[in-house]
Amino acid sequence: MAIQYSFPEGFLWGSGSSAFQVEGECRNHDFYDWALQGNIKDGTNPVDAVHFWKYFKKDIGLMKKMNHSTARIGLEWARIEPDKWAYDDSVLDHYREILKEMKAQDISPMVTLHHFSNPMWLARQGGWTSLKVVKYYVRFVKKAVRYLGDLVDVWITINEPSVYATAAYLFGEFPPGKKSVGKTFRVMKNMADAHVAAYHEIHEIYTQKLWGTPKVGIAKHLRTFDPYNTKNPLDHLSARLAKRYFNDYFLKRVNKKSNTLDIFGLNYYSGDLVKFPLKLLGRKNLPKNKLGWDIYPKGLYRILDEYYFRYGCPVYITENGTCDEHDELRPSFILDHVYQLHRAMEHGVDIAGYYHWSTLDNFELVDGLMSRFGLVYVDHEHPERKRTLKTSGKMYGDIVGSNGITEKIVKDYVPEWRP
Repeated sequence: MAIQYSFPEGFLWGSGSSAFQVEGECRNHDFYDWALQGNIKDGTNPVDAVHFWKYFKKDIGLMKKMNHSTARIGLEWARIEPDKWAYDDSVLDHYREILKEMKAQDISPMVTLHHFSNPMWLARQGGWTSLKVVKYYVRFVKKAVRYLGDLVDVWITINEPSVYATAAYLFGEFPPGKKSVGKTFRVMKNMADAHVAAYHEIHEIYTQKLWGTPKVGIAKHLRTFDPYNTKNPLDHLSARLAKRYFNDYFLKRVNKKSNTLDIFGLNYYSGDLVKFPLKLLGRKNLPKNKLGWDIYPKGLYRILDEYYFRYGCPVYITENGTCDEHDELRPSFILDHVYQLHRAMEHGVDIAGYYHWSTLDNFELVDGLMSRFGLVYVDHEHPERKRTLKTSGKMYGDIVGSNGITEKIVKDYVPEWRP
């Protein structure tokens, strides 16, 4: 039987990045400071990243080569407001140049306002545990949106609030490296309140400026949590608790106050088996990526099927990708997950776009430069961080150009693949 999974006309295809993971050259945020303290596994520093700040035209050209109709980028709060109350308009002018170049290439920008990193002045005042952080964040949002909003199609207010809160304040893996259950929940609460406030401010600015109606949402990391032993009630309880607090706590707080999701941004990577009390384990029969994560495409369908029908707003897959040193797993990974998108849409899920993570081999959080997620290979030793389109990038470009998976694409890249 012929393989053909076509997507609706106007479906958005692209890839994503965050500001501090690709821009380079910024020393005002807490991940730079975190690296100076020796907390990055390979000893690298995001100041070296891949220099998107300098080479953005080249990188947007690569997006165009992959037929992108959209791309997700971030703004670095620490660049825009390097000191409290002190905004750098030249930085905002540079972001305008980036966005204008995207528009010139017919690439629709999705822009993330907060993606893990924070200005050092904010970190010194308690970061996202501060009583004033919502006020500080909304002030930054108003400045950025007024300056750039005429060029932006979709705004993401907060990226992966549950990941940030648990990594920074429960497990101590992100700066500031605290381990406090109370602070973890305070951060999620503050981030939810910040999203709600920012949502209303963005809509108000667009109304004042006569820019039309913006699309505003969050990018929420969701995982499947299943009991390790289906016959053990304690494992069932543990799985329910993991789901309640990692997947649902933030969303329920956001939804409690008012409807502030025009879109639902979903970041999906994998799922977990949960063993009492809260030990997260992989499935022995599934392939793993370099970081040991299960490759579990069916989990994407499960998450889409549950959360779309719960919240009812258009879904954007804001992140989906895998760490793969030699581009051996990624082509099949993309086909498997795009197929699950198609399957979910056939079941009635409204999916507006898909953003592969990531465009470039970037600075991967606490791993540094050693973990490769990109469609584009970056030579980190080259003085200009030479870029090369990977086989997976070429295949993804063909998927985008065909608006789906075709028999020819499978034959050309992964002839053994079957859904």
